[in-house]
Amino acid sequence: MSPDSAQPDLLARRVLSQRIQLRPKETVTIEAWPTALPWANAFVRQARRIGAKPILLYDDEASYWKEVLSGGAPGLGRPGAHEWAVLEHSDVYIYFWGPEDRSRMRALPDATQEALTAFNARWYEVATKAGLRGLRMEIARATEANARYYGVNLGRWERELVTASMRNPAEFDRPSARLRRALEHGTIVRIRHPNGTDLSLALADREARSFLGRVTRETMKRRFGMLASVPTAAVVVSVDESTAEGTIVSDRENYLPSGPVVKGAWKFSDGRLRSARYASGGARFRGPYAMGGDGKDRPAFLEIGLDPALRVSPELEDSELGAITVGIGANAGYGGKSKSSFSSWLTVRGAELSIDGTVVVKGGRVR
Repeated sequence: MSPDSAQPDLLARRVLSQRIQLRPKETVTIEAWPTALPWANAFVRQARRIGAKPILLYDDEASYWKEVLSGGAPGLGRPGAHEWAVLEHSDVYIYFWGPEDRSRMRALPDATQEALTAFNARWYEVATKAGLRGLRMEIARATEANARYYGVNLGRWERELVTASMRNPAEFDRPSARLRRALEHGTIVRIRHPNGTDLSLALADREARSFLGRVTRETMKRRFGMLASVPTAAVVVSVDESTAEGTIVSDRENYLPSGPVVKGAWKFSDGRLRSARYASGGARFRGPYAMGGDGKDRPAFLEIGLDPALRVSPELEDSELGAITVGIGANAGYGGKSKSSFSSWLTVRGAELSIDGTVVVKGGRVR
């Protein structure tokens, strides 16, 4: 869809000032694919008005897929020295997601996907060394191909992402701080929902982290904290890996690396996952789980969403206000002990979450 004429500039101005704090004379690299160009060009204009120095990198969708289908994936996954030089000399990086057709990407063989993303580890190394601050813009996901893949209305999806992306993330500071305190000082979490969810988890006196779609000095101290997704609004904490009793039933789709899973139901006892059922997509869970190794069946993290603007946006279900997400497997990235090679999660909206008997989330609201 083509955005309203004034919308891209307003979005760019708010994002650059409120989420990345772009300063005069800073160098900005903006990378975009065809559908996102109206948004990306607005970021170029607004960066110049701030007094920064932007450069726009363009990725053509048709050329990309032509190269992939002709066996050129290894070359696409190995950027040239000039592209690394651009990153090394950038203060800020704004990425408009691509390629644009997520279903086509997910249908590729694993070896091809790995070849296409072979640059990833080095990208983070170079970005960290450069002290780069970056944002990934979810608005770029709202394409016709992706709307068909996810089964959502493109217009509503785009409007929702624009509204959420324009919000000042400072609005979430107070509720996220309250949640963090409760999660850091609590002992037992209980999650209940009329759909059959009744799950108890144990907290482990660990730091809870806010992910609010912005980059700050505090987030820069974390691994990968130099890069944030816009919009995002959630609080996450790693839980005690040895304690979980009961059942969680999702009422939101969850998008695993291999594709969506629908209406999952996990049953735990004695701190381990004992059964996992899905209305559809279960093979996408079972295959990786079978090869997951130690810790794959242990509770890993708890996440609570904060954004009232998000209701239909795919792959942002965990940021919806009052959404509760429970993960299993790896949690070292959130300060936990599990370095499992496996990770999965379920999300339920509208559940009640209590900590040591005190209700913290109820009816899709954070108290």
